[in-house]
Amino acid sequence: MKIEEGFTFDDLLLKPKHSTVKSRSQVDLSVKLTKGIELSLPFIPANMSDIVGKEMVLKMSQHGAMSLLHRFSPIDDQILLIQELFHISPIMPNFVGVSVGVKPADYFNVDTFCGLGVKIVCVDIAHVDSTLGLQMVEYIHRNYPEMLLIAGNVATGDAAVRVWEAGADVVKVGIGSSGICSTRLEAGAGVPQLSAIMDVANAKHELQSKIGRPIFFISDGGHKKSADCVKSLCFADMVMLGGMLSGTDESNGVNVSVGGKKYKSYSGSSTYKLDRVEGVKGLVESKGPVDAIIKRLSEGLQSGCSYQNCHNLAELKEDPTFVRITNAGIKESGIYGVDIRE
Repeated sequence: MKIEEGFTFDDLLLKPKHSTVKSRSQVDLSVKLTKGIELSLPFIPANMSDIVGKEMVLKMSQHGAMSLLHRFSPIDDQILLIQELFHISPIMPNFVGVSVGVKPADYFNVDTFCGLGVKIVCVDIAHVDSTLGLQMVEYIHRNYPEMLLIAGNVATGDAAVRVWEAGADVVKVGIGSSGICSTRLEAGAGVPQLSAIMDVANAKHELQSKIGRPIFFISDGGHKKSADCVKSLCFADMVMLGGMLSGTDESNGVNVSVGGKKYKSYSGSSTYKLDRVEGVKGLVESKGPVDAIIKRLSEGLQSGCSYQNCHNLAELKEDPTFVRITNAGIKESGIYGVDIRE
């Protein structure tokens, strides 16, 4: 039996460094992936049915950020949405991708999406480090090498290596870290998110020189504030956001009114079924425009970079130094001793 220690975002803080950054507005948050995909921001809306729809894709593309359509709607509806988005702007294929599972029908879906001109595809299952998951990754890599291939989810460096070696360009990391995912409660499986991405970052460093092509990964889940994104991007190339973007005007959830307050539906699951085993359904209070969320996240990330003397996200990964904090330290890190009023 082996017992390892695991950390999540609130367990560690970044130690500040002497900074030459004169203004956080100077910090470059762009991300350059492979296969011609360049983004202005590292934020991706979670490819969940109550998060990503037409409005979210359009808004994120305005910010130069990527979106991945969810796979939990009929293929004909997905085709119509893709065609509509591509008609709106010819550069939209550089910002919007699709998601597929691993069933026989999903192979047909991959072929169909490629025929429509889709440039980004995500193999999206709860545990992609599996026979069926790796077979789908290999199929897409072999037949459509020009597509940016994202695959997830994994929670260890060893798993990430297998997925990269199967052909993925980008691996999605995070099992049970989402606030609406109950995998750890139901299945007892997972790794605290910060430890998971540290492990994957180490594996990426070792594999990069051997694999002969650029490889990347996304930190998916557990981000509740901009500080969590800063810590994630010390290791990961991008962050995927679900709860933080839920309830926004552009999110795909259903509007609900309860006791005079406005809410939106927010549900999470690894599979499309009513009797969700590893996800729950709920409501979140309406948050207003997603622009405000993205602005706050961007400014928080830029501030975080300035404390680390980093002018861009690549520099943030060079030599981060963390300090472990206690429960008292966590309390000290929050707001206290004041009556907060909006």
